[in-house]
This record gives sequence, C-alpha cells and structure tokens, in this order.
Amino acid sequence: MPASDREEALRELGRMAMERRENVGLSLEDIFERTRVRVEFLRGIEHGIYKGFPDLVYTKGFVRTYLSVIGAEELKDEFMSWLNKENAPSERRLPPPNVLDKTTYPTKGFKLASHFGLFLVLFLVLAGSGFYVWYSLSNNVIIPRFEPTQQTGAIISDDEDSADVLPALSQDNSFISVLPVSVVSEDQPIPERTEPHLHIKANNTDVWIEVTINGRVVYSNTMKPGSEVSWDLPAIARVRYGRSNVATVTLNGKVLTNASERGTYDYNPDGTFNRVR
Repeated sequence: MPASDREEALRELGRMAMERRENVGLSLEDIFERTRVRVEFLRGIEHGIYKGFPDLVYTKGFVRTYLSVIGAEELKDEFMSWLNKENAPSERRLPPPNVLDKTTYPTKGFKLASHFGLFLVLFLVLAGSGFYVWYSLSNNVIIPRFEPTQQTGAIISDDEDSADVLPALSQDNSFISVLPVSVVSEDQPIPERTEPHLHIKANNTDVWIEVTINGRVVYSNTMKPGSEVSWDLPAIARVRYGRSNVATVTLNGKVLTNASERGTYDYNPDGTFNRVR
C-alpha cells in the first residue's frame, strides 16, 4: 500500500478528531492537563503527522487517551487499523525518556539487578539467623525477656536465673553504665562470699535506692518488699536511700545495723561504712 494513502487517511482522521474536540470546547492545553500527553503529540495526531513520536505501542496509547477525552471512541478502530500498517522494522524506535511528564523508563537489566539484590539480602538475613540459632544452642545461651520499670526506665530481666542487667536510662534519659547485678529470690539464702560484696534487701515496704560504683550509677529504682540486689565491690559503693530503716544491708557477709537511714552512705570493700549526708 502506498505510504501516501496511509498518511492521507491519518490526516483525515485527525481532522475529524480536531472538529470533535472543538465541538466539546476543549483546547489542546486542556487535554494535556487531563492526560499529561504532550501538546506536540496531540497536535501531531490532529494533523496526521507522527514523525518524532515514540514506539508504536506508545503512539496508539496516546491516540486512545486523546479520543477518550474528546468522546470520539468510534474513531478508535479506524485509527488503530491505519497506525498498525506503519509497523515496519526500519521505522521502529525506542521511546525517549519522559514522553509523559511524570513517566521515566527503567534501564535494561533493572529487574535482574533488583531481584539479585533482594535474593542477596534474604540470603544474608537467613544466614545470620541460622548462625545466631546455632551459636545460642551450642553455647546454651538463654535469651531473657526485658521490660522497662516505671520509675527510671531501667531495663531489668524477669528471669531470676539471669545475672545481668541491660544499660538503663538516667534521669536525663541518657544511657548509664550498669555493672553486673545478681537477683536473689526470697527463699534463697545469701551465699557466702570471700570477695568484697554488697547485698541490699527491701524489708516490709517500698524503698527507692540509687547505687553508684566507680562514679557510675549502676542501679536506680524502687525496690518492692522482699526484693534483693547485690554487687561485687571493686571500689566504694555510694548508696542513697529514699526512706529510713526499710532495707537490710549486708556487707562482706555481715549484716550492718544503722546502715540504711534516709540519706547517703559509702560502703567500703574492707567492710566498713559511713554516712556521707
């Protein structure tokens, strides 16, 4: 079929579409605002000039969208018939980037690279999880559950067999260092120790205490009746009590008297203590 026949048919179809657009009172700019198809492409459709258009599949999409907006869907089949006759290999071209104002096209290999990256991440996650489970089982690691206290945000374990406390939050919400603290159940006797050791037990009411060792706050919390905490003493332990005579203090295995009045006390590794204020 001569190319001139095809061009003449597309020009006539474009003229009919333009008349329909004008009859419905729409400008090319109005259609652009609704479809984001560039004005030069819309003008090319109306004049039957398709030079500079992207690949045929995009061109047909522009025509369908344009006809839908102006209410001329009955011209669609004839448009598609004449446009399909252009489909010669020498005339095919790749669409330029940003044919539509808000559209970009992925480069070749995009999906392959994305899938490879996804598989790599999944493999690393599975490998790391498997190694952690293997390490935990082989070393008998117990993972306790932790929850914050109401007073200071100190995070303590509800596992009575655990001897560790995670770093807690100080009064200004910054992390403070925490030395190991042993949690002793009520019916368990205090173990005899030869190294310097401080043990505090709340008696019959709540008592707030703050413990500082080597200049670091290692405990700041309200102890419930019967609860107990203890520390090894590499240096002097300074303890501040919020109430008087509501806690029993044991230093190096010896129960101290008059050692928990309201105020601040220093407990020394040699077994002595003194009230600071």
